[in-house]
Amino acid sequence: MLKEAKNAYPYECCGLIVGNNNDTGKVVHEIYPVENKNKVRAEDRYEIDPKEFDKTDREATKKGLNIIGIYHSHPDHPAAPSAFDKECANVWTEYSYIIISVKNGVEEELKSWRFDSEKQEIEEEEVKIKRRDFVIGTSLIAFSFTVWLIIPLIFALPLSLKVKTSSASISYFFSWGLTGIGIYFAGREGYEYIKQEVLKGFFRKIVG
Repeated sequence: MLKEAKNAYPYECCGLIVGNNNDTGKVVHEIYPVENKNKVRAEDRYEIDPKEFDKTDREATKKGLNIIGIYHSHPDHPAAPSAFDKECANVWTEYSYIIISVKNGVEEELKSWRFDSEKQEIEEEEVKIKRRDFVIGTSLIAFSFTVWLIIPLIFALPLSLKVKTSSASISYFFSWGLTGIGIYFAGREGYEYIKQEVLKGFFRKIVG
């Protein structure tokens, strides 16, 4: 979503959010970027083609999922719902509405909103990002270093030098193999995490 928002700047991007509902709330499984059909006011308004909506809905249903929300960007404006966004949320109350603020081509913030039928107003939702691949990758990397540190202990075992050397070599290549797999899993997701959460937070503190 962030990539689409940056690429579309200074125009609004839009797309559909596919997932399901559980006891803790909505869970996002897939993101479907779609073309903004509003060419007249693309700077501050989006429109999703009904055909694209129906197509995505059918594909989601085949996977046992549903459309659970819509996302769009706000070029050079906050990630808060406009009057038009509130009208949409009031009509399709079952959806979440994610808004991405993009300023000068850089994404600033992402917020999710939904319409509260009881209060008859739109409210912000909490967004939690589960970085499964990042956790798996870093765990494999940590385990590989543990294996690497244990390798010298092999030579303290009551084994022949040939067996020790063979075991150490296998363990060495095994540890590097785990490191490679870990980097593969953690790679892009870790980069996005560091860029979005760590570096941006650091520079915001410096700027004040």
